[in-house]
Amino acid sequence: MRMPVVAVFVLGVVAGTAGAGHAQVGRPAARLTPLIEGGGVRPGAHVHLILRVELPEGLHVQSNAPRDPALVPTTLTIEAAAGVSVEEVVYPAAGDLRQAGQDRPLAVFGPAFSIRVRAGVAATVPPGVVAIRGRLRYQACNDKLCFPPGTAEATWAVRVDSSGPPGGPPQREGFDRRPANLEASGTVAPLQAPPASPTLIADVRAAIAAGDFAGGERLVAAHRATRGVTPEMLVAKSWLGRGALGARRLEQAEAYARQTYELARVELQRRPMDEEPQLPIAIGAAIEVLAKVAAERGARGDAVAFLQGQLETYHATSIHKRIQKNIHLLSLEGSSAPPLDVSEYWGAKPPDLVALKGQVVLLFFWAHWCSDCKAQSPLLERLLARYGPRGLMIVAPTQRFGYVAGGVPAAADEETRYVEQVRRTSYAWLARVPVPLSETNHQRYGVSTTPTLVLVDRASVIRLYHPGQMTEAELEPLVRRLVGGREE
Repeated sequence: MRMPVVAVFVLGVVAGTAGAGHAQVGRPAARLTPLIEGGGVRPGAHVHLILRVELPEGLHVQSNAPRDPALVPTTLTIEAAAGVSVEEVVYPAAGDLRQAGQDRPLAVFGPAFSIRVRAGVAATVPPGVVAIRGRLRYQACNDKLCFPPGTAEATWAVRVDSSGPPGGPPQREGFDRRPANLEASGTVAPLQAPPASPTLIADVRAAIAAGDFAGGERLVAAHRATRGVTPEMLVAKSWLGRGALGARRLEQAEAYARQTYELARVELQRRPMDEEPQLPIAIGAAIEVLAKVAAERGARGDAVAFLQGQLETYHATSIHKRIQKNIHLLSLEGSSAPPLDVSEYWGAKPPDLVALKGQVVLLFFWAHWCSDCKAQSPLLERLLARYGPRGLMIVAPTQRFGYVAGGVPAAADEETRYVEQVRRTSYAWLARVPVPLSETNHQRYGVSTTPTLVLVDRASVIRLYHPGQMTEAELEPLVRRLVGGREE
C-alpha cells in the first residue's frame, strides 16, 4: 500500500552537478535535488529522504542492477552523521531499453527518477540540524554513445526536534512521478522588452577589446535590469563568451556561453528562431563557444558529439550551417591520421597507419563498460567479413579506466585481465584484429565517449570522425566507396 506524502521539503545542497537541460559538452551531469518528507524528525524516529535525479534530455543511466555485469550500476552511498543509521535504500523499478544487435534489453533509469532512503535517528541525537551526505555514481548514455561514469553529491539538512514526524516505511511505488506538492507555487510573467539601445553590442565589444570583462558584464546586467532579456542583450552576452575564449579564459567563456544558451532557449519557447536576426546569432555563437571550450580542454569527441546533437535540434533553422562548419573545423576529418601507440596490444601487432597506405582502416574506439559499443559491434563484424577481402582493416583501440565489472576500482594488471576477458566474451571477432591498449590513442584522437568510429582512406587521411553509434545505412556506403578505389 502506498504511504501518502504529507509534506516534502527541499532542504539540501548539491555539489558536482549541472542543471537539467544545459547544453552538454563533456561528461553530462545529473541534477540532484535532496528532499525530506515531513521536513524533520523526532529523536528516536525514522526520517525518509528522497534524492530526485534529473538527467539532460535524451540520456539514461544504468540501473542499480544492470543485466550486463560489465556495466557500471547507479549507486547511492550515504555518509550518515553520528547517531544516524541508514536502514534501507530503495531504487526505482528499472525500465527496459532495447538496442539493435543485442539479445537482452538494458535495465535503465531516466531521464528523471527518485531514490528513497530510510534512516534512523537515535534518541540520543540532540535537537538541531544533522547533515546526511549522499554520493551518487552513475554512467550516462544516450541512444548512440556512452560517457565515462560520473559522480555527484548532495546533502540533506535534517532538522531534529521533538515536534518532528514519527516516520515510517519508505514508499515503493510512484518513484518516477514528482508529487504534486513539489511543484513551484509561483509563476513568472514573460518579459516585455521595449526597444533596446543600439549601442549595447558595440559598447560591450569595446569593453572586451580593452580587457574589461567586468565592465562588459555590468553593461549587460544594466540592460537586462531595465529592458529584460532581449535578443540584443543575448548577442552582447555571447560576445563576452567569444572574447573570453579568445583570451583563453576557458571557464569564463564557458560560463558566458552557457548563460547565453539557456536564456536563448527560454526565448525560443516564445518565438521562432528566425523571427528576428539577433537571436540566431546569439545562440549560434553560444553553441560555437561551448564546443570550442571542450575542444581546447582535449575533449574533441565530446565537442563534435555536442555539435551533432545541436545540428539535429536546429537543422531547420538558419544556424544549421554555422553548426556544420564547426563540426568540420573541430573534427579530424580531412587531416592525416595520428599515429597509434602500440606499446601494448592484443592480437597481431598494430601496424603504423602510415605503413597502411593503400588500405582502408576503420578505427573502433571502445570501452569495457560501454553498452553502445556492444550494440555497434555486430555491424563492424559484418563489414569486416564483407569488405576485408577488398582492403578494409579494422583496428580496435581501447584503454584502462581504473575499474572492472560494476565500476569496482582495480589496479592496472587486474583491469588488463578483465578487459581481455570482455574482449573474448563480448567481442569474439576482435580476436581477428589488432587491439591496442593505451590511453594515449584516446588522447590523440580526442576520444572521450564510446564508441567512436574513425574511417581512414588509402592515403591515411581521415574521412569520417564520428562519436557514437552508426547504422549500417550510414556507415556501409562510406566504407564501400573507400574500398572501391583511391580517393581523389
